[in-house]
Amino acid sequence: MNRNPKTIEVRVFRLNPAIEKEPHYDVYRVPFVEGLSVSNVLQYINENYDGGLGHYLSCRRGICRGCIVKVNNTVVLACTEIVHGDITIEPIKHDSVIKDLITCRKTED
Repeated sequence: MNRNPKTIEVRVFRLNPAIEKEPHYDVYRVPFVEGLSVSNVLQYINENYDGGLGHYLSCRRGICRGCIVKVNNTVVLACTEIVHGDITIEPIKHDSVIKDLITCRKTED
């Protein structure tokens, strides 16, 4: 019997323009369960590894569109996107990063 739970590797874009000039990626191992959303992954990282991770979480139902990010180069809503394996999470626009995955969206977005 395998007692080690399955984990996924999550690469997260990190940048705090107030103190850093260049972005980098941090890598985390996160327990995988069926039905896990990208928001669930980010919450796990925030609660277990890094409470300073900047990411947006509000409605959790795909209504507000505040949690929009790129996962494996595809634009998705973090709250409704289901994870199936290793992922890379990035902001939708690197040039408008406020902190990590939080961006300043223009009205035409």
